[in-house]
Amino acid sequence: MSGVTLLLIAAVSVALCATLTVAFQVRRVRRSGAAADAARSAAADAAEKKLNILETVGDGMYILDHDLVITHANEEAERILRSTAGDLVGQRIDRIIDPLASELVPEIREARRTARGIQRTHASPATGTWIELRIHAAATETLISLRDVSERTGAELRLRESEKRLQLVTHHVDAVLWTTDREGRFTAVSGGALEELGLVAAELLAQSSETLVDASVLRDVFEGKQARLERPRADRWLRHHVEPMFDAQRNVIGAVGVTIDVTELKRAEHVLFDAAHRDRLTGLPNRLSLEGLLADTIADAERGRRGFAVLFMDLDRFKTINDTLGHNSGDDVLREVAARLQSVIREGDVVARPGGDEFIILLPRAGDATEIQAVSRRLLHALAAPMTAGGRELYVTASIGAAMYPVHGRDAESLIAHADAAMYRAKGMGGNRYSMFEASMETVTVDRLSLEHELRLAIDRDELELRFQPIVMIDTNEVVGAEALVRWRHPVRGLIAPDTFISIAEETGTVVAIDRWVLREACAAAARIRTVLPDFRMSVNVSSRDLREPDLPDVVSRALADYGLPAGALSVEVTESIALDDSVLPVLTELHALGVAVAMDDFGVGYSSLSYLKRLPISELKVDRSFVRDVVNDKYDEAIISSIVAIAHGLGFRVIAEGIEHESQLRRIAALGCDAAQGYYFGRPQTLAAFERYVCGAHSGRPALRVVPSPARALAAG
Repeated sequence: MSGVTLLLIAAVSVALCATLTVAFQVRRVRRSGAAADAARSAAADAAEKKLNILETVGDGMYILDHDLVITHANEEAERILRSTAGDLVGQRIDRIIDPLASELVPEIREARRTARGIQRTHASPATGTWIELRIHAAATETLISLRDVSERTGAELRLRESEKRLQLVTHHVDAVLWTTDREGRFTAVSGGALEELGLVAAELLAQSSETLVDASVLRDVFEGKQARLERPRADRWLRHHVEPMFDAQRNVIGAVGVTIDVTELKRAEHVLFDAAHRDRLTGLPNRLSLEGLLADTIADAERGRRGFAVLFMDLDRFKTINDTLGHNSGDDVLREVAARLQSVIREGDVVARPGGDEFIILLPRAGDATEIQAVSRRLLHALAAPMTAGGRELYVTASIGAAMYPVHGRDAESLIAHADAAMYRAKGMGGNRYSMFEASMETVTVDRLSLEHELRLAIDRDELELRFQPIVMIDTNEVVGAEALVRWRHPVRGLIAPDTFISIAEETGTVVAIDRWVLREACAAAARIRTVLPDFRMSVNVSSRDLREPDLPDVVSRALADYGLPAGALSVEVTESIALDDSVLPVLTELHALGVAVAMDDFGVGYSSLSYLKRLPISELKVDRSFVRDVVNDKYDEAIISSIVAIAHGLGFRVIAEGIEHESQLRRIAALGCDAAQGYYFGRPQTLAAFERYVCGAHSGRPALRVVPSPARALAAG
């Protein structure tokens, strides 16, 4: 073959190859284009599926490419990141300022480097939210999931807080909290009271619960019952509250209990019981306790068809001791009396103090009056020895009344009332004796109760009256004053003397109202008398109860002002025993400061020492009539009056002698230095009209005033 032919063949071959190559390339191009379209379509489908998957997941999710650019973000991610997908996709995460975006870059890189996922919870205190964060790194992409766990986390935090509080309570509460299994062995024990009880929780586990609570209690609980009880354990008292513990099928599988140490509560209850049932001063049963004892004794006596006795004891003249030496000394006497009575009663007998200076002795086994009398004599004999109170030696006596069950009463009230009536009979016979109740005494008791009621109404019914007894200066024979004395004109009983009703008024408290009535009526009378005698002074008696009323000085001031009287026109008389009571001293001092005269009445018959006079705000002493009665013939009475006058004058006091009935008495007390006198010799207590006539007669020189010349002038004339 020629060279030309070979050349053509080569050229054609090259052209054919080129054509085939081009055709192949065109075909390849066509095929690759179709593949690309298919790939793009598949990629789009995959992306759409990915987005659909992201949207169906409840968590917030976004995806980063290799360059940390956000390629996908679902709606929950938008909400959590507070942005939209349009703003997020295509952005580098480090340019999105957010703790759940830009601040995650170091952790994302760590996850990519280690090929390990990262999980943590992000707290946002400002918004009160908690986000659970997960980072999942792949070869080219990183998935960030965000789950809002605020509700769950809040619940967990609250649960943990509750658990801590519960743990704190169970470990520190002053109790023992415990559970047991069906065999009564401890399965759990805790509580702050363990240490006080000498118990250790770890040592109790799997041990028998009898260490704490009786097995009999758990037997009842295992039968489905609750138990609430208190039991002693060694030297302590424990209160248990135990309930059965059930499984899901309501089968009892054990017990759960709370045990509290109530030892201190028991002690407090004992103290409160004693306070309610014991007299604080003497430690004896009080009125409340006595009522219970009497009720029990009556019930026993009814069942056994036997009798018993009640003794009612009242100390004689105790008020004088109390008022003279003060309440502290009176309390000392009451304590000593209680101790002595308890030392001589028989086994089974009971001494109670319902109040004041009263004692009730219950004799559950007293058979007859002879036995009761013997016991009463033993009680009186126990008081015979002198007692020491307020640094002084005193002799204390008592009056006892007795009543027997069922002869004198079938209930406690009747028995005490009848024993009380019998006691008043003994006291009326001079005291320091015993008396058995008689039916006639009931009339006296009823009469006294009636007087108490009617006395409360006496002022409103205008049944009280005043009588006035003159006070005369010895050296001038002039009437310088009068003592106002109250009387009760009862519509049925007639005129009742103060000795009958004043003691009742003092016991019931009515005496304060009577004092106030007397004060105003006396001031009204003084205003009338001072029109004749300008220097006239009215004296009124004031009770200890009224002197303890802080408003008395104001009441006196108003009465003086209402009747236009100066303070010096009034004298307040108090007994020696009252004046020495420290509780009345403030009111006496105020009255003295007003200018009202304060006189000590019945001086010399109390328990006081003359040294008390220097501290009392008094200006007059009234010598008791018991010293005046025999002063003419009794050198001892004369010496006593002479001493009183000397001391009184030394202290600047005026001395008034009471009970002058004869001229010889007047001459004698004048010779002894008394300044003024009062008594029947000058006139009995009389109505205001009669007293005004008396004063007018004396003032005009008529012989209505029965006086004698001054002893000093008579001696000079002789």
